[in-house]
Amino acid sequence: MNYNGKSKSELIAELAQRDTRIAELEKLAVSHQQADQQNNGDTENECPVHKIEDVYRMMIDNARESIHVVQDSLLKYANPSTLYGGATSLEKMAPINVFSFIHPDDREMVAENYRRTLEGAVLSPYCYRMRSEHGNIAWKEITAIRIMWEGRPAVLVFTTDVTERVKMEEALRKSERQLSDIINFLPDATFAIDNNGVVIVWNRVIEQLSGISADDIVGKGEFAYSIPFYRHRRPMLIDLVLSPGQDAVKSYPSFGKMGEDLFAEAIIEHDGRIQHLWCKASAIYDHNENVIGAIESIRDITELKKTEEKLKANTQNLEEANTALKVLLRHREEDRGEIEDRVMNNMRKLILPYVEKLKNSKLDDNQTMFVSILEKHLEELVSPFLSKMSVYSYNFTPREIEIASLIKDGKTTKEIGEILNISTSTVNIYRNSIRCKLNLNKKKVNLQSYLSSMST
Repeated sequence: MNYNGKSKSELIAELAQRDTRIAELEKLAVSHQQADQQNNGDTENECPVHKIEDVYRMMIDNARESIHVVQDSLLKYANPSTLYGGATSLEKMAPINVFSFIHPDDREMVAENYRRTLEGAVLSPYCYRMRSEHGNIAWKEITAIRIMWEGRPAVLVFTTDVTERVKMEEALRKSERQLSDIINFLPDATFAIDNNGVVIVWNRVIEQLSGISADDIVGKGEFAYSIPFYRHRRPMLIDLVLSPGQDAVKSYPSFGKMGEDLFAEAIIEHDGRIQHLWCKASAIYDHNENVIGAIESIRDITELKKTEEKLKANTQNLEEANTALKVLLRHREEDRGEIEDRVMNNMRKLILPYVEKLKNSKLDDNQTMFVSILEKHLEELVSPFLSKMSVYSYNFTPREIEIASLIKDGKTTKEIGEILNISTSTVNIYRNSIRCKLNLNKKKVNLQSYLSSMST
Protein backbone atom coordinates (compact mmCIF):
# COMPACT_ATOMS: atom_id res chain seq x y z
CA MET A 1 0.00 0.00 0.00
CA ASN A 2 1.57 3.27 -1.11
CA TYR A 3 1.26 6.46 0.92
CA ASN A 4 2.95 8.83 -1.49
CA GLY A 5 0.14 11.34 -1.29
CA LYS A 6 1.90 13.53 1.27
CA SER A 7 2.07 17.24 0.77
CA LYS A 8 5.36 19.03 0.18
CA SER A 9 5.14 20.67 3.60
CA GLU A 10 4.70 17.27 5.30
CA LEU A 11 7.76 15.83 3.54
CA ILE A 12 9.84 18.89 4.42
CA ALA A 13 8.77 18.57 8.06
CA GLU A 14 9.82 14.90 8.17
CA LEU A 15 13.17 15.68 6.57
CA ALA A 16 13.68 18.47 9.09
CA GLN A 17 12.98 16.07 11.94
CA ARG A 18 15.46 13.58 10.52
CA ASP A 19 18.11 16.28 10.09
CA THR A 20 17.55 17.34 13.68
CA ARG A 21 18.11 13.79 14.92
CA ILE A 22 21.28 13.47 12.82
CA ALA A 23 22.54 16.78 14.24
CA GLU A 24 21.89 15.50 17.75
CA LEU A 25 23.80 12.32 17.00
CA GLU A 26 26.66 14.31 15.49
CA LYS A 27 26.76 16.46 18.60
CA LEU A 28 26.80 13.33 20.73
CA ALA A 29 29.65 11.91 18.66
CA VAL A 30 31.65 15.12 18.99
CA SER A 31 31.20 15.10 22.76
CA HIS A 32 32.43 11.49 22.91
CA GLN A 33 35.37 12.40 20.73
CA GLN A 34 36.31 15.30 22.99
CA ALA A 35 36.05 13.03 26.02
CA ASP A 36 38.38 10.52 24.38
CA GLN A 37 40.84 13.25 23.55
CA GLN A 38 40.89 14.42 27.14
CA ASN A 39 41.38 10.89 28.44
CA ASN A 40 44.02 9.73 25.97
CA GLY A 41 45.47 13.03 24.84
CA ASP A 42 45.66 14.21 21.27
CA THR A 43 48.17 12.39 19.15
CA GLU A 44 49.37 13.53 15.82
CA ASN A 45 49.46 9.89 14.64
CA GLU A 46 45.63 9.33 14.96
CA CYS A 47 44.00 8.65 11.61
CA PRO A 48 41.20 11.17 10.85
CA VAL A 49 39.48 8.57 8.66
CA HIS A 50 39.05 6.29 11.63
CA LYS A 51 37.56 9.17 13.60
CA ILE A 52 35.02 9.87 10.86
CA GLU A 53 34.10 6.19 10.64
CA ASP A 54 33.59 6.09 14.40
CA VAL A 55 31.32 9.13 14.23
CA TYR A 56 29.14 7.64 11.50
CA ARG A 57 29.02 4.26 13.17
CA MET A 58 27.95 5.93 16.40
CA MET A 59 25.27 7.85 14.52
CA ILE A 60 23.95 4.69 12.86
CA ASP A 61 24.04 2.61 16.04
CA ASN A 62 22.09 5.25 17.99
CA ALA A 63 19.53 6.04 15.29
CA ARG A 64 15.90 5.23 16.11
CA GLU A 65 15.29 4.24 12.50
CA SER A 66 16.14 0.81 11.22
CA ILE A 67 19.21 1.20 9.00
CA HIS A 68 20.43 -1.84 7.10
CA VAL A 69 22.12 -2.94 3.91
CA VAL A 70 20.49 -5.43 1.57
CA GLN A 71 22.50 -7.23 -1.09
CA ASP A 72 21.26 -10.15 -3.17
CA SER A 73 18.02 -9.90 -1.15
CA LEU A 74 20.01 -10.81 1.98
CA LEU A 75 20.59 -8.72 5.06
CA LYS A 76 24.29 -7.77 5.03
CA TYR A 77 24.36 -5.15 7.76
CA ALA A 78 21.87 -3.85 10.30
CA ASN A 79 21.95 -1.35 13.13
CA PRO A 80 20.55 -2.23 16.60
CA SER A 81 17.13 -0.84 15.68
CA THR A 82 16.84 -3.58 13.05
CA LEU A 83 15.60 -6.85 14.48
CA TYR A 84 14.21 -9.44 12.10
CA GLY A 85 12.80 -12.83 12.79
CA GLY A 86 12.10 -12.12 16.43
CA ALA A 87 15.80 -11.81 17.28
CA THR A 88 16.64 -9.96 20.48
CA SER A 89 20.17 -9.03 19.40
CA LEU A 90 22.14 -8.64 16.21
CA GLU A 91 24.32 -11.61 17.08
CA LYS A 92 21.29 -13.93 17.07
CA MET A 93 20.17 -12.76 13.65
CA ALA A 94 21.13 -15.33 11.02
CA PRO A 95 21.59 -14.17 7.42
CA ILE A 96 18.05 -13.94 6.14
CA ASN A 97 16.15 -13.03 3.03
CA VAL A 98 14.54 -9.72 3.93
CA PHE A 99 11.58 -10.34 1.63
CA SER A 100 10.49 -13.37 3.68
CA PHE A 101 9.13 -11.05 6.37
CA ILE A 102 7.27 -8.74 4.01
CA HIS A 103 3.51 -9.23 3.74
CA PRO A 104 2.69 -11.39 0.69
CA ASP A 105 0.42 -8.67 -0.72
CA ASP A 106 3.28 -6.12 -0.63
CA ARG A 107 6.19 -8.44 -1.46
CA GLU A 108 6.03 -7.97 -5.22
CA MET A 109 5.85 -4.18 -4.90
CA VAL A 110 8.85 -4.03 -2.53
CA ALA A 111 10.87 -6.41 -4.72
CA GLU A 112 10.18 -4.25 -7.77
CA ASN A 113 11.23 -1.09 -5.93
CA TYR A 114 14.40 -2.91 -4.72
CA ARG A 115 15.24 -3.81 -8.32
CA ARG A 116 14.66 -0.26 -9.54
CA THR A 117 16.80 1.18 -6.73
CA LEU A 118 19.65 -1.16 -7.67
CA GLU A 119 19.34 0.21 -11.21
CA GLY A 120 19.89 3.71 -9.85
CA ALA A 121 16.30 5.00 -9.63
CA VAL A 122 15.57 7.43 -6.81
CA LEU A 123 12.15 6.60 -5.36
CA SER A 124 9.96 8.57 -3.00
CA PRO A 125 9.40 7.09 0.44
CA TYR A 126 6.66 4.45 0.45
CA CYS A 127 4.94 2.15 2.94
CA TYR A 128 4.68 -1.62 3.17
CA ARG A 129 3.61 -4.22 5.69
CA MET A 130 6.01 -6.47 7.58
CA ARG A 131 4.87 -9.68 9.22
CA SER A 132 6.64 -11.19 12.22
CA GLU A 133 7.02 -14.91 12.86
CA HIS A 134 4.07 -14.60 15.28
CA GLY A 135 1.87 -13.17 12.57
CA ASN A 136 1.82 -9.59 13.85
CA ILE A 137 1.56 -6.90 11.18
CA ALA A 138 3.64 -3.72 11.34
CA TRP A 139 3.63 -0.86 8.86
CA LYS A 140 7.01 0.46 7.74
CA GLU A 141 7.93 3.54 5.75
CA ILE A 142 11.03 2.98 3.65
CA THR A 143 13.60 5.23 2.03
CA ALA A 144 16.28 3.44 -0.04
CA ILE A 145 19.36 4.45 -2.03
CA ARG A 146 21.90 2.50 -4.12
CA ILE A 147 25.37 2.07 -2.61
CA MET A 148 28.46 -0.07 -3.16
CA TRP A 149 28.99 -2.71 -0.46
CA GLU A 150 32.21 -4.67 -0.51
CA GLY A 151 32.69 -3.74 -4.13
CA ARG A 152 29.23 -4.75 -5.31
CA PRO A 153 25.91 -2.87 -5.71
CA ALA A 154 23.63 -2.97 -2.71
CA VAL A 155 20.74 -0.98 -1.23
CA LEU A 156 21.02 1.12 1.91
CA VAL A 157 17.59 1.08 3.58
CA PHE A 158 16.13 3.44 6.18
CA THR A 159 12.83 2.25 7.65
CA THR A 160 10.58 3.87 10.22
CA ASP A 161 7.71 2.16 12.06
CA VAL A 162 4.54 4.01 11.09
CA THR A 163 2.04 1.46 12.39
CA GLU A 164 0.32 3.89 14.74
CA ARG A 165 0.17 6.56 12.07
CA VAL A 166 -1.34 4.14 9.57
CA LYS A 167 -3.90 3.00 12.14
CA MET A 168 -4.87 6.60 12.83
CA GLU A 169 -5.08 7.34 9.11
CA GLU A 170 -7.23 4.26 8.58
CA ALA A 171 -9.48 5.23 11.50
CA LEU A 172 -9.77 8.71 10.05
CA ARG A 173 -10.64 7.33 6.61
CA LYS A 174 -13.22 5.00 8.17
CA SER A 175 -14.74 7.90 10.07
CA GLU A 176 -14.78 9.99 6.89
CA ARG A 177 -16.43 7.13 4.98
CA GLN A 178 -19.08 6.76 7.67
CA LEU A 179 -19.74 10.50 7.66
CA SER A 180 -19.84 10.49 3.87
CA ASP A 181 -22.32 7.58 3.88
CA ILE A 182 -24.54 9.38 6.38
CA ILE A 183 -24.46 12.61 4.37
CA ASN A 184 -25.01 10.67 1.15
CA PHE A 185 -28.32 9.30 2.42
CA LEU A 186 -29.65 12.53 3.92
CA PRO A 187 -33.05 13.50 2.45
CA ASP A 188 -31.83 17.04 1.70
CA ALA A 189 -29.31 18.07 -0.94
CA THR A 190 -26.08 18.45 1.03
CA PHE A 191 -22.48 19.36 0.28
CA ALA A 192 -19.41 20.30 2.33
CA ILE A 193 -16.21 22.26 1.75
CA ASP A 194 -12.91 22.56 3.58
CA ASN A 195 -11.37 25.80 4.81
CA ASN A 196 -9.97 26.43 1.34
CA GLY A 197 -13.40 26.25 -0.28
CA VAL A 198 -12.71 22.87 -1.90
CA VAL A 199 -15.69 20.51 -2.19
CA ILE A 200 -15.19 17.41 -0.04
CA VAL A 201 -18.74 15.98 0.02
CA TRP A 202 -21.52 16.05 -2.62
CA ASN A 203 -24.42 13.74 -1.81
CA ARG A 204 -26.88 11.94 -4.08
CA VAL A 205 -29.76 14.36 -3.61
CA ILE A 206 -27.67 17.37 -4.61
CA GLU A 207 -26.54 15.39 -7.65
CA GLN A 208 -30.19 15.15 -8.67
CA LEU A 209 -30.95 18.78 -7.79
CA SER A 210 -27.92 20.26 -9.55
CA GLY A 211 -27.41 17.75 -12.33
CA ILE A 212 -23.70 17.51 -11.37
CA SER A 213 -22.20 14.20 -10.21
CA ALA A 214 -19.90 13.97 -7.19
CA ASP A 215 -17.05 12.76 -9.42
CA ASP A 216 -17.23 16.01 -11.41
CA ILE A 217 -17.29 18.42 -8.45
CA VAL A 218 -15.44 16.88 -5.45
CA GLY A 219 -11.95 18.37 -5.20
CA LYS A 220 -12.87 21.60 -6.97
CA GLY A 221 -12.79 25.05 -5.38
CA GLU A 222 -13.16 28.70 -6.31
CA PHE A 223 -16.97 28.61 -5.80
CA ALA A 224 -17.40 25.81 -8.37
CA TYR A 225 -20.35 24.54 -6.31
CA SER A 226 -22.34 27.72 -7.05
CA ILE A 227 -22.29 27.31 -10.84
CA PRO A 228 -25.08 24.66 -11.01
CA PHE A 229 -27.39 27.02 -9.11
CA TYR A 230 -26.42 30.53 -10.23
CA ARG A 231 -24.66 29.82 -13.56
CA HIS A 232 -21.58 31.71 -12.36
CA ARG A 233 -19.07 31.59 -9.52
CA ARG A 234 -20.24 33.41 -6.42
CA PRO A 235 -20.34 32.94 -2.63
CA MET A 236 -23.20 30.91 -1.18
CA LEU A 237 -24.57 30.56 2.33
CA ILE A 238 -21.85 28.04 3.19
CA ASP A 239 -19.21 30.72 2.54
CA LEU A 240 -20.82 33.04 5.09
CA VAL A 241 -20.00 30.45 7.75
CA LEU A 242 -16.27 30.66 6.98
CA SER A 243 -16.24 34.36 5.98
CA PRO A 244 -19.10 36.17 7.78
CA GLY A 245 -18.21 39.56 6.31
CA GLN A 246 -19.11 38.72 2.72
CA ASP A 247 -21.88 40.61 0.90
CA ALA A 248 -23.56 37.38 -0.23
CA VAL A 249 -26.20 37.81 2.49
CA LYS A 250 -27.73 40.66 0.48
CA SER A 251 -28.62 38.28 -2.34
CA TYR A 252 -30.98 36.25 -0.14
CA PRO A 253 -34.61 37.47 0.14
CA SER A 254 -34.78 35.92 3.59
CA PHE A 255 -31.83 35.42 5.96
CA GLY A 256 -31.55 34.44 9.62
CA LYS A 257 -29.23 33.00 12.24
CA MET A 258 -29.90 30.64 15.13
CA GLY A 259 -26.85 30.02 17.29
CA GLU A 260 -24.06 29.16 14.86
CA ASP A 261 -26.43 27.95 12.14
CA LEU A 262 -27.35 30.18 9.20
CA PHE A 263 -30.71 30.00 7.42
CA ALA A 264 -31.79 31.60 4.16
CA GLU A 265 -34.19 31.33 1.25
CA ALA A 266 -32.92 31.69 -2.30
CA ILE A 267 -34.70 32.18 -5.61
CA ILE A 268 -32.96 30.82 -8.70
CA GLU A 269 -33.85 30.08 -12.31
CA HIS A 270 -33.24 26.49 -13.39
CA ASP A 271 -34.16 25.00 -16.76
CA GLY A 272 -36.37 27.97 -17.53
CA ARG A 273 -38.38 27.83 -14.32
CA ILE A 274 -38.18 29.65 -11.01
CA GLN A 275 -37.09 27.58 -8.01
CA HIS A 276 -37.38 28.48 -4.35
CA LEU A 277 -34.66 26.96 -2.16
CA TRP A 278 -34.41 26.72 1.63
CA CYS A 279 -30.78 26.64 2.80
CA LYS A 280 -29.06 25.87 6.09
CA ALA A 281 -25.29 26.07 6.72
CA SER A 282 -23.02 25.46 9.70
CA ALA A 283 -19.37 24.93 10.54
CA ILE A 284 -17.54 21.59 10.75
CA TYR A 285 -15.18 21.10 13.71
CA ASP A 286 -12.36 18.67 14.42
CA HIS A 287 -11.78 16.96 17.77
CA ASN A 288 -9.95 20.06 19.02
CA GLU A 289 -12.94 22.31 18.23
CA ASN A 290 -11.10 23.91 15.32
CA VAL A 291 -13.16 24.86 12.26
CA ILE A 292 -12.05 22.62 9.39
CA GLY A 293 -14.82 23.40 6.94
CA ALA A 294 -18.54 24.00 6.49
CA ILE A 295 -21.62 22.08 5.40
CA GLU A 296 -24.80 23.27 3.69
CA SER A 297 -28.16 21.59 3.14
CA ILE A 298 -30.53 22.74 0.41
CA ARG A 299 -34.22 21.90 0.08
CA ASP A 300 -36.40 22.64 -2.94
CA ILE A 301 -39.52 24.34 -1.55
CA THR A 302 -40.93 25.49 -4.89
CA GLU A 303 -44.12 23.43 -4.58
CA LEU A 304 -44.56 24.59 -0.98
CA LYS A 305 -44.27 28.21 -2.13
CA LYS A 306 -46.84 27.59 -4.87
CA THR A 307 -49.19 26.07 -2.30
CA GLU A 308 -48.67 29.06 -0.01
CA GLU A 309 -49.43 31.47 -2.85
CA LYS A 310 -52.60 29.56 -3.73
CA LEU A 311 -53.63 29.54 -0.08
CA LYS A 312 -53.03 33.28 0.17
CA ALA A 313 -55.04 33.88 -3.02
CA ASN A 314 -57.88 31.66 -1.79
CA THR A 315 -57.85 33.36 1.60
CA GLN A 316 -58.01 36.77 -0.04
CA ASN A 317 -60.86 35.62 -2.30
CA LEU A 318 -62.74 34.24 0.69
CA GLU A 319 -62.22 37.46 2.61
CA GLU A 320 -63.49 39.49 -0.35
CA ALA A 321 -66.46 37.15 -0.79
CA ASN A 322 -67.20 37.31 2.93
CA THR A 323 -67.09 41.10 2.83
CA ALA A 324 -69.37 41.15 -0.18
CA LEU A 325 -71.74 38.68 1.52
CA LYS A 326 -71.88 40.86 4.63
CA VAL A 327 -72.73 43.87 2.49
CA LEU A 328 -75.44 41.91 0.68
CA LEU A 329 -76.89 40.64 3.95
CA ARG A 330 -76.90 44.14 5.39
CA HIS A 331 -78.62 45.48 2.28
CA ARG A 332 -81.05 42.59 2.41
CA GLU A 333 -81.95 43.33 6.01
CA GLU A 334 -82.31 47.00 5.20
CA ASP A 335 -84.49 46.23 2.20
CA ARG A 336 -86.52 43.75 4.18
CA GLY A 337 -87.13 46.21 6.99
CA GLU A 338 -88.06 48.88 4.49
CA ILE A 339 -90.50 46.58 2.70
CA GLU A 340 -92.00 45.40 5.98
CA ASP A 341 -92.50 48.98 7.14
CA ARG A 342 -94.08 49.94 3.82
CA VAL A 343 -96.43 46.95 3.81
CA MET A 344 -97.39 47.46 7.44
CA ASN A 345 -98.04 51.17 6.95
CA ASN A 346 -100.09 50.51 3.85
CA MET A 347 -102.06 47.83 5.62
CA ARG A 348 -102.79 50.06 8.59
CA LYS A 349 -103.80 52.96 6.38
CA LEU A 350 -105.63 51.08 3.66
CA ILE A 351 -106.92 47.87 5.26
CA LEU A 352 -107.18 48.02 9.04
CA PRO A 353 -109.46 51.07 9.07
CA TYR A 354 -111.99 49.13 7.02
CA VAL A 355 -111.56 46.13 9.24
CA GLU A 356 -112.35 48.40 12.22
CA LYS A 357 -115.46 49.68 10.45
CA LEU A 358 -116.54 46.14 9.72
CA LYS A 359 -116.14 45.23 13.37
CA ASN A 360 -118.26 48.24 14.46
CA SER A 361 -120.95 47.53 11.91
CA LYS A 362 -123.93 45.31 12.53
CA LEU A 363 -122.41 41.89 12.02
CA ASP A 364 -123.69 38.60 13.20
CA ASP A 365 -121.56 36.39 15.42
CA ASN A 366 -119.99 34.44 12.57
CA GLN A 367 -119.11 37.55 10.63
CA THR A 368 -117.61 39.14 13.74
CA MET A 369 -115.51 36.03 14.32
CA PHE A 370 -114.27 36.01 10.72
CA VAL A 371 -113.32 39.67 10.88
CA SER A 372 -111.38 39.08 14.12
CA ILE A 373 -109.52 36.18 12.55
CA LEU A 374 -108.74 38.25 9.46
CA GLU A 375 -107.43 41.10 11.58
CA LYS A 376 -105.26 38.81 13.66
CA HIS A 377 -103.73 37.07 10.68
CA LEU A 378 -103.03 40.34 8.95
CA GLU A 379 -101.16 41.61 12.00
CA GLU A 380 -99.14 38.39 12.33
CA LEU A 381 -98.30 38.43 8.64
CA VAL A 382 -96.84 41.93 8.39
CA SER A 383 -95.66 42.80 11.89
CA PRO A 384 -91.93 42.11 12.55
CA PHE A 385 -92.63 43.09 16.11
CA LEU A 386 -95.12 40.32 16.56
CA SER A 387 -92.70 37.84 15.01
CA LYS A 388 -90.00 38.83 17.46
CA MET A 389 -92.41 38.78 20.35
CA SER A 390 -93.38 35.23 19.47
CA VAL A 391 -89.84 33.89 19.54
CA TYR A 392 -88.73 35.59 22.75
CA SER A 393 -89.17 33.61 25.96
CA TYR A 394 -91.50 36.07 27.67
CA ASN A 395 -94.48 33.68 27.84
CA PHE A 396 -96.77 36.38 26.42
CA THR A 397 -100.34 35.35 25.79
CA PRO A 398 -101.88 36.18 22.41
CA ARG A 399 -103.87 39.03 24.01
CA GLU A 400 -100.66 40.41 25.63
CA ILE A 401 -98.89 40.34 22.26
CA GLU A 402 -101.84 42.14 20.72
CA ILE A 403 -101.87 44.85 23.43
CA ALA A 404 -98.06 45.19 23.37
CA SER A 405 -98.24 45.80 19.62
CA LEU A 406 -100.83 48.56 20.09
CA ILE A 407 -98.78 50.14 22.91
CA LYS A 408 -95.74 50.14 20.62
CA ASP A 409 -97.81 51.87 17.96
CA GLY A 410 -98.56 54.67 20.40
CA LYS A 411 -102.15 53.74 21.28
CA THR A 412 -103.43 54.98 24.63
CA THR A 413 -105.14 52.77 27.16
CA LYS A 414 -108.53 54.17 26.17
CA GLU A 415 -107.86 53.64 22.45
CA ILE A 416 -106.69 50.10 23.09
CA GLY A 417 -109.84 49.39 25.06
CA GLU A 418 -112.05 50.72 22.24
CA ILE A 419 -110.14 48.80 19.57
CA LEU A 420 -110.20 45.53 21.48
CA ASN A 421 -113.62 46.23 22.98
CA ILE A 422 -112.36 45.80 26.54
CA SER A 423 -112.34 48.08 29.57
CA THR A 424 -109.48 50.40 30.41
CA SER A 425 -108.97 48.59 33.72
CA THR A 426 -108.48 45.34 31.79
CA VAL A 427 -105.96 47.09 29.53
CA ASN A 428 -104.06 48.32 32.62
CA ILE A 429 -103.96 44.79 34.01
CA TYR A 430 -102.39 43.60 30.74
CA ARG A 431 -99.96 46.54 30.74
CA ASN A 432 -98.75 45.59 34.25
CA SER A 433 -98.42 41.93 33.24
CA ILE A 434 -96.32 42.91 30.21
CA ARG A 435 -94.03 45.09 32.36
CA CYS A 436 -93.54 42.23 34.84
CA LYS A 437 -92.64 39.73 32.12
CA LEU A 438 -90.17 42.27 30.69
CA ASN A 439 -88.67 42.88 34.19
CA LEU A 440 -89.73 46.53 34.00
CA ASN A 441 -92.13 46.58 36.94
CA LYS A 442 -89.56 48.16 39.26
CA LYS A 443 -87.90 50.37 36.68
CA LYS A 444 -88.77 53.83 35.46
CA VAL A 445 -88.76 52.85 31.81
CA ASN A 446 -91.32 53.99 29.23
CA LEU A 447 -93.06 50.86 28.00
CA GLN A 448 -93.72 52.23 24.49
CA SER A 449 -90.03 53.17 24.02
CA TYR A 450 -88.87 49.82 25.27
CA LEU A 451 -91.23 47.91 22.97
CA SER A 452 -90.16 50.08 20.02
CA SER A 453 -86.50 49.21 20.70
CA MET A 454 -87.37 45.51 20.57
CA SER A 455 -88.62 45.80 17.00
CA THR A 456 -85.34 47.29 15.66
